[in-house]
Amino acid sequence: MPAPFSPAPETPLDLCASLLGKFRPIPDPRSPRGVRHPLPELLALCVIALLSGAQNLTQIHRFAKTNPEVLEALGCKRPKRWAPVTATLSAVLGALRVSDLQIAVTEWFAEIFAQARVTVAAVDGKTSRASGVHVLNVFATDVRQTIWQAEVDEKANEITVLRKILPELFEKYPFLQILTGDALFAGNPLCSEIIQHGRHYLFQVKGSQHQLHEKLELVFARHLNRDPDPAALTGEKKGATR
Repeated sequence: MPAPFSPAPETPLDLCASLLGKFRPIPDPRSPRGVRHPLPELLALCVIALLSGAQNLTQIHRFAKTNPEVLEALGCKRPKRWAPVTATLSAVLGALRVSDLQIAVTEWFAEIFAQARVTVAAVDGKTSRASGVHVLNVFATDVRQTIWQAEVDEKANEITVLRKILPELFEKYPFLQILTGDALFAGNPLCSEIIQHGRHYLFQVKGSQHQLHEKLELVFARHLNRDPDPAALTGEKKGATR
């Protein structure tokens, strides 16, 4: 297993400052009067807590209460009294656009992960137990961190969504070179598009994918200087071995 990513030589204060800078352009949907928790600091807290293992709003609140040094690094003057309650977190996050948050976090990840030479990402679909929303995750294996998520609605599938996000994914993370995934993604249109972007792929292939499996058996058997396994070939493919 690779060691957890440590974004040296930047200090925690540098990372907090850069994260706050990404959130400052996001408009605050609240009325300025009576705002106790500035939006950039609130969002930065959420990101840091989630990266530290928090999985819900209650755990984010608990993280803020038990880690005052993080609040100090974010510039909070009274960290022991600043921790936002779950109702505040829910109201603020629910009023924001997901796209604004994704752009900010993506740009922050791109800056710090470029130093770690992240080159490989795994693509896979998951369904949230809490919300029931099915999403496509792009997981950077070098740093063990999800760097992109896209919802897969009822009218689409994971392949369609991945093909749609490829241009922006590679634009935001130009250092990504290889995508890996299960047999679902091993199709010609998607693989061709990845090659057109100048990247590579490593997808599984199952025996149930008959035509693709037969083609691979023919191609790689030739390069390995051995005859194809007749049991792996059917129909007209058998004639290609003669």
